[in-house]
Amino acid sequence: MEDRLKKKKVKHFIYNLLGYLLGVTIYDLLGNENSTLRVLSGILFVIVVRALLDLYEYRKHPKMREKEKQLEKDERLIIIRDKAAYFTHNMTLTILVILWFVNVIKQNDELSYLISGLIVVLIILMELSKLYWSRKM
Repeated sequence: MEDRLKKKKVKHFIYNLLGYLLGVTIYDLLGNENSTLRVLSGILFVIVVRALLDLYEYRKHPKMREKEKQLEKDERLIIIRDKAAYFTHNMTLTILVILWFVNVIKQNDELSYLISGLIVVLIILMELSKLYWSRKM
C-alpha cells in the first residue's frame, strides 16, 4: 500500500506537468499571446487533471484514502515535515539576505528595500506561527 502511495505522488507530479503543458499548448494554439493568461490556463488544466485523477484513484482504490489519513497522523512523518519546513524557511531567509547584501553593494535601493520587506515579513510570519502553535498545543 505504501509503495502505491509513493507511485501516486510520482504520478501526480507527472500529470501536473502534463496538465500544465497541455493547458499552455492549447492556449498557444488558440493564437493568444498574453503571458499571464497563458500561465493561468496551464494552472487551470493542472487543477482539472488533478481533480479527475483524484476521483479516478479514490474510486478505484477506496482504502488508499484511509491509509493517507493514517500517514498524516504518523509522528515520524510530522517531525520530518516540520524539519523540512524549518530548513526551507531558513534557506529562503539566507538567500534573501545574500540578495539584499548584493543589492546594497550594487546600490540598487528599490530592490534592496523590497528584499528587506520580504525578510521582515518572513520573520514576522515565522514568529506569529510559532506563537499560534505554542498556544494551540
